[in-house]
Amino acid sequence: PEYRKLRLKKKSFLEFCFDHDCIVESTLQPVHRYDIDCAILFSDILVIPHLLNQTVTFNKGTGPDLKKLDFKELLDLKINEVNIKDLNVSYNAIKRIRKLLNKNKSLIGFCGAPWTVSCYMIDGNSKSGFKKSQACLENNKFELSLLLDKIVEVSIDHLTKQYENGCDTLMIFESWAGLVDRLNKDDVLYKPTRKIINGLRRKKIKAPIIVFPKGLGSTVIEYIDNVNADVLSVDFETDLDWLLKNVDKELILQGNLNPKTLLQGGKKLVEEATKIKNIVGRRQHIFNVGHGLLPETPIENVHKFIEIIRS
Repeated sequence: PEYRKLRLKKKSFLEFCFDHDCIVESTLQPVHRYDIDCAILFSDILVIPHLLNQTVTFNKGTGPDLKKLDFKELLDLKINEVNIKDLNVSYNAIKRIRKLLNKNKSLIGFCGAPWTVSCYMIDGNSKSGFKKSQACLENNKFELSLLLDKIVEVSIDHLTKQYENGCDTLMIFESWAGLVDRLNKDDVLYKPTRKIINGLRRKKIKAPIIVFPKGLGSTVIEYIDNVNADVLSVDFETDLDWLLKNVDKELILQGNLNPKTLLQGGKKLVEEATKIKNIVGRRQHIFNVGHGLLPETPIENVHKFIEIIRS
């Protein structure tokens, strides 16, 4: 409720994303309410196309809409100096958040993975299930690879600036990993994300890096073997018990309670949260849901989930 009240201060979502006080307050709100162990910067994965001067709007109820561009126009996009100022507001807000946040709590900065960001840039929105982007895997593979490389470069810089201003942990969201067929996974999913991680390491950035490839099923093991991240965030469709038996014991996992279970609450929530605790055992693990919280999730259910984990 406190976020919804704050959100009313700005007309557009992007305007909200680039307002210093709104970023600071909305980032810290969940920490104040739930006393969770880390904060995640309030931002959006589509600040990258915005930075590249592709018009991005957010429509209530239907989500993001980007200006439709052909491949030549997409590849001609350049970083816009005016839009850099927007991102600088975000980076300055990170400094303020870090000062206000308990030093024992982490601050996570993030970006979208190149394939996921390119899906929005190519299709404009998610209404068709990104059919245009999927067609590029067959018909425009070369142009797609150039676009992915462009996104990689901007993402490295974006994550670096988040780190330099106070984010101690970095995360890469691959929301549409499940759309890529097996033959294209290496070129479209693994290599671009690996390039981002390697680029950060070359800059001597030692922050733990979390990756979240949604919808990969059993090939999530192949993904983590190829991208060399520190933490694998697991979607709620993945069997955690199976995964633990098939990944390196040193790999830290994050997740993966079904958000619908958190919404439902009651006995089912207790059972599922306890089950995750028991499966994980003594391993290092970041407890979380296996995707975002559903807007109508009762606050008391989140408190209950945290209580179960900490009991």
